[in-house]
Amino acid sequence: MSKENWFTRLTQIKPHEVLTTLLAFLFIFILMSSYNIVKNARDILPSDWGDTSRAIQWSYTFLASTIAVSIYNFFASRTSLKRLVPSAFVLFALSFLAIYTAFSLNFDGAILGKVFYCWSSVFSLFHLSVFWSYISQHHTKEQSKRLFGFINTGASLGGIIGPSIMIIFPENMQLQNVLLVTAMALLAVLPIIYILNRKYEDVEFKDDSQTKLSPNPFSGFSELITHKRLLGIAGFIFLYSGISTFFYVTQSDLLADHVKAERTELLGWLDLVTNGLTILLGIFAANRIARKFGLSTSLSIVPIVTAVLLVVLSMNPAVLLVLALQVLRKAGNYSITRPAREILYTGVDKEARFKTKPIIDVAVYRGADVFWIWTLAFLGDGFLNLGLSSKLLVGAGVAVIWGLLGIYLGRKHEKEEYESN
Repeated sequence: MSKENWFTRLTQIKPHEVLTTLLAFLFIFILMSSYNIVKNARDILPSDWGDTSRAIQWSYTFLASTIAVSIYNFFASRTSLKRLVPSAFVLFALSFLAIYTAFSLNFDGAILGKVFYCWSSVFSLFHLSVFWSYISQHHTKEQSKRLFGFINTGASLGGIIGPSIMIIFPENMQLQNVLLVTAMALLAVLPIIYILNRKYEDVEFKDDSQTKLSPNPFSGFSELITHKRLLGIAGFIFLYSGISTFFYVTQSDLLADHVKAERTELLGWLDLVTNGLTILLGIFAANRIARKFGLSTSLSIVPIVTAVLLVVLSMNPAVLLVLALQVLRKAGNYSITRPAREILYTGVDKEARFKTKPIIDVAVYRGADVFWIWTLAFLGDGFLNLGLSSKLLVGAGVAVIWGLLGIYLGRKHEKEEYESN
């Protein structure tokens, strides 16, 4: 058997797809390597905040996210897709350089820390949304089931390299250096985008006049309101955000007794193990689950397992158990649920992919963060004073609803795919 055939059998990537798939893999690898450096620097901050302070900060993040996607939609209405994607990464690079400059000029560190937390939280969703909008534009439904799982392992490999840099060079990777490295990494994806634009055989990119979206800057919002599939995806994101919030707050509360250096090390190891497991699942499981058992299974398996994990965690909310369950939940989400979610966008038009998708991925997600963080504050020290175990049981109920919605979205997508064939 030839090496090429062996590679194809392992990854399900056909020979003519190898170059563009590996470039997409490299693209998301660079993005996630830089992001995971930022993430570790960001995630040590909330352990020093209470429920209410955390909720206020997340409210600011939602406001910033809504403004950011609105500006993005405005420019998406006035420029070609060929220019829109690289421009988004250039602007993010410049924003991180601006924060770096502010630190260098000795602006108030406490204020800049919160600005960094807020903007890096916007970036954490926006850069992946733009990436997947771009990638899904160039893949059919059939290709997405085979390739998206493999491409997404690039994100997981980046999730290993980023934390490794933080662990190996803890003294050198202070916040200012993190900002500088992230900005340089974002600029490094520009040549990849240029090559991909040339390699993708897409008529829309050959005729610049056809690549512009609707001139209405609010069309992305109107599509979200009127499109049932997009509303379903938004609901899926809303519930996913709720589960992430339950785990995030639990993790932050249990890490509060550790000093920042210990938090950084624990979170670094958490990301390393998570992304190692994600790579294995992404290569050997994600695409096979989607093709053999269907998209409804890919979208629901992690939510149902998460519900069970939350019940288990409620019985013994110890920090090591939380981190272990976080590994299982995150690895399953990154390797199986996330690629499956992106497959749903192969069934919508480019207007929805490039304008509505960022609204869902960023504004809806961060709006859900605000809803769930205030819900947890209400359940906790804000009003009901429920214990951690009780709050985790509430989260288990949310996970069950999340799973049921995943089954519905998967079946609807597969029904439409079958009817179109």
